[in-house]
Amino acid sequence: MQIARIVFLTIFLVIAQSCGYHLVGSGGLPKGIDVVAIPIFEKTENVMVLDQRLTEAVRAEIGRRGRVKVVSEKEGADAVLLGNITNYSVYALSYGSDGRANRYNVSVVVRIILKDKEGKEIFKMEGYRFEQEYSRASKMESFTSEENISYDQLSRDLAKAIVSAIFETNI
Repeated sequence: MQIARIVFLTIFLVIAQSCGYHLVGSGGLPKGIDVVAIPIFEKTENVMVLDQRLTEAVRAEIGRRGRVKVVSEKEGADAVLLGNITNYSVYALSYGSDGRANRYNVSVVVRIILKDKEGKEIFKMEGYRFEQEYSRASKMESFTSEENISYDQLSRDLAKAIVSAIFETNI
């Protein structure tokens, strides 16, 4: 009886491995891409510094997860990632006793294209909507500093989502 179990388990493992199952996110950039250029994201919306913060966050995330060199100029790169912020909106979800919003929803729509050095599209994401709820930082004296903190958090969260979409797609 013990031998039958071992044989059955061995056959099951061999079949399971040959079915093509793999871990989600085990993909990545195609072979031969060692340097990725990520120029500053374009923006259709007039949102101060979000384009710069989002570009920096995507550069950091691609460099960390892709184990590639990330540069800002296309010259000498194996691929280029182009981004465009096409829509940005924020609205209050709730207010505190001081009358200021203490919880809000932020929505960003981006267009992402990854091209190889010959200009062939490797990955394309049109109209990707990212929505997240954020709480007001406690004891913030200035709206400007609070807004900068929220841009940083939004940029990091959106960069993770963009890079995950790229790496989890079989490209």
